[in-house]
Amino acid sequence: MPRMTSARILGKGIHSRIPVLVLILIIEFIASDVMAQGIPRGLLEQDRNSATSTAPMNPSDLLAGPFPLSGTSAYGICFMPDNNPWAQPIVVVAELFSAESWVYDALTLSPIGPILNPPAGISVTGVTTDGTWLYWGVINPPGPNEIWRSNPDGTDPLLVGIADIQGGGFIGGLSWDGADGIWAADITADRYDLLSINDGSYLGNSVNHPDGNGLGNGLAFRADCNRLSIPHGHDLAGRVTTLSSVSTQSSIALAPVDLSNHGFFINGVESSRPASAPNADPFGISSYWVVDNSSNTISVVEGHDDCPTLIPALSGFSCSSLSDGTLLASWDPGTSVDNVEIRVNGILVDTVPANPGSWAGVTTNLPSLIRIEAQGFSGSSWTPSVSCDLLAPGCDPASVEISHSVDTEIFTQGTPFCGDATGHQAQSLWRLLSPCESPFLLSNGMVLEAIRIGIENSNPGTGFTTQPLVLRIYEDQTGSGINDPSLLDLIHEQTFEIPAFEMSHMCLTLDNPVELPCGMNVAVEFHLPDGTANGHLLILGTNDSGESDPTRFSAPFCGNDLPIPLSDLGYPDAHLIASFRGSFIASPFRRGDINGDDSVNLADGIFLLESLFVPGSAMVDCRDAADCNDDEGVNLADAIYLLSHLFVPGSPGLPEPEGSCGEDPTEAALLTCDESVNCP
Repeated sequence: MPRMTSARILGKGIHSRIPVLVLILIIEFIASDVMAQGIPRGLLEQDRNSATSTAPMNPSDLLAGPFPLSGTSAYGICFMPDNNPWAQPIVVVAELFSAESWVYDALTLSPIGPILNPPAGISVTGVTTDGTWLYWGVINPPGPNEIWRSNPDGTDPLLVGIADIQGGGFIGGLSWDGADGIWAADITADRYDLLSINDGSYLGNSVNHPDGNGLGNGLAFRADCNRLSIPHGHDLAGRVTTLSSVSTQSSIALAPVDLSNHGFFINGVESSRPASAPNADPFGISSYWVVDNSSNTISVVEGHDDCPTLIPALSGFSCSSLSDGTLLASWDPGTSVDNVEIRVNGILVDTVPANPGSWAGVTTNLPSLIRIEAQGFSGSSWTPSVSCDLLAPGCDPASVEISHSVDTEIFTQGTPFCGDATGHQAQSLWRLLSPCESPFLLSNGMVLEAIRIGIENSNPGTGFTTQPLVLRIYEDQTGSGINDPSLLDLIHEQTFEIPAFEMSHMCLTLDNPVELPCGMNVAVEFHLPDGTANGHLLILGTNDSGESDPTRFSAPFCGNDLPIPLSDLGYPDAHLIASFRGSFIASPFRRGDINGDDSVNLADGIFLLESLFVPGSAMVDCRDAADCNDDEGVNLADAIYLLSHLFVPGSPGLPEPEGSCGEDPTEAALLTCDESVNCP
């Protein structure tokens, strides 16, 4: 009989050594997977060139290209304005899977011809120059990474030494620093190390990946700024289309250039101001040659002309998502910068004035994990990037949120489930809900609009981007609870698709809200259909912070036909993370009838003033009725408004419902009406 499994077991990593050639093939596959599809366009519906854009220039303007490359798998690139056999400005593009690399006219990008790669190894990943020699990064399995040197035409190759990259990964792009060092990308350890141009030894300086970790194989050294230019993308973006200027001392990335219109996986980049020719600028402005591996093309794009300077980060940054895919970001409007660039999953989607302190966009890619990044600037002064990750769709604002969980934000790994690492069996977690009973004690019930559920791990499996979760809501008319689900009446069923993510929340927004008045008891089932055939693994989130009603579990395959408290199964500290969100059920009332005598007069004003200011006085039973100015508060202003209405000619009337019973037409959520005796 299969046994219940703790997800804690799955947290143990499985480590193995992958042959170097296999890993290279994997890297190449990731980079070229989109080649047949072309370059994807447009994550957001919002126009990136909308009227809200205030950027004075677009530093990603295309200056030349895109032109097809002669090879099949381009990686690194370097620029030689002179001192080469062709007596003209050239760029050399390294080829990963070939015995030769290619030389191109630096201005027209037309191919000049091939040159031989260094003879050692199967893969050349990077190339740079000191103005005299070419230096090559070579992956040489089964041995270590190497640095080789050759003439500009590839002749007379010489092994410089072992590339002593510190992360233990594989060498990528190279760029000379103008002295005795070569910056080398470690494409598997997400870092960039300075190595000796003489023997490949480590010179004690490293730079971190601009996103902390993620994608990107190339780099360039911009000599006039003494900074690295690094193409990068984080894992959620799944692309390399941002080119940032990175300090060689602090690793802080500034002045990003958006390359999403020029490629999908930018493997190689070279500055028009390299250490070998700091003032070259063959196109008259600061620019970059960029090599896109996905489309196998080369282009030249405009860069930021001035060297960036660092200013303090945006403060108070936060983001959220609504149920319709609306994305919201906000920051302190008192920031000193003029504009803010907004990126969504690595793509520049808007540039907005900084002083409103907010941005909104819409994504149609639902459901999905999204990273929103914001980076402020004034001229050439830039803030560091700030970001937040969220799952879209999210939850709409709710006026009431209740949960049996003491803390719905924390996760404790180890949720019990029926299945193993290859997939989950059919199973359900259950919650009971009676909104007017302890511990919730809502006065009039609620309208259930969404459930915010914790997810410990969602792995849809190979070939799938999502997996199903079925939400069922039952009414318990017999009072049997969920001891026998066959006695429950199903009132709502909805299937949600869950993308791959872990240790986070997802909002299950009901397509038809369910009204839960007082006296109505419901059971909520979170059902996971059998996922073993498709490799679906979905583990709901729990914690050990306590709960006011036990989480129940059923899984026929594991011998639990009926819902049983997890504590009875040996898991007393596993409490389902789920909060029920929505709005209060509106109560009828008559505006101004504060003392409940079915009239509106001076006595109501006196009753309100005594309730507010005289200790021991009777409390207001219907706060909606006492909200005389309908500002969703009850205070002295309401008494003044009511008395003015009664005794000052020309004063405004009471807002609806006035004169007869009715519901609050403006906002029923913020105030409640526990009792309005004359409005049943």
